[in-house]
Amino acid sequence: MTKLYYSHSTCSTASHIIMEHSGLPYEGIEVSWKRNLNVSALDQLNPLGAVPVLVTDQGVVITQNTAILEWIADQAPQKNLLAKPGTTERAQTMSWVALIASDLQKAFVNHFRSDVLTTNTDSQKELEVHATKSVKDLLQHIENSLENRHYIVGDHFTIADAYLFVISGWAEWIDIDLSEYKKLSHYRSQIAEIPSVKKILAMDQE
Repeated sequence: MTKLYYSHSTCSTASHIIMEHSGLPYEGIEVSWKRNLNVSALDQLNPLGAVPVLVTDQGVVITQNTAILEWIADQAPQKNLLAKPGTTERAQTMSWVALIASDLQKAFVNHFRSDVLTTNTDSQKELEVHATKSVKDLLQHIENSLENRHYIVGDHFTIADAYLFVISGWAEWIDIDLSEYKKLSHYRSQIAEIPSVKKILAMDQE
């Protein structure tokens, strides 16, 4: 059976949502550094010690959200989580996945880890201010892109929606009020009602 290593309140929640939504049989394995839960097992699979990690039925290890999201979607084509290879819609969806991974998530991380990037407190504050501005600029871009849309790409839920929902929710951790982004807030409220999303979020809050 496919195994998915995840940790609560991390980017791996996106892969967890899509794994659940796919309807594919899988075993979810929680990793917790605070409780030393499955940490050594994770490290053996991914020397970088990061989630998510997916292990296929054949024992193949896949790391990184973008790759895992794409792989899951391709195993459950009937769910329409990602268009067929070679289509413009697939490229558009993967474009959003890439933006979320390389721009939006990175901007948040720069804020969260300012103390790792520099020990100078003034520089840390500058980094946090810059990161917050970057996040707000990206959220505004997303807000504009949601004009007349229920989903970020096309007319149905895709892997890009799961990823965007999870990462945009980090805004509250750096005191950004998402209610200022009306379309994004409405979009998030709709995504939150999807059964697979509700189930994984409930697990995150346990």
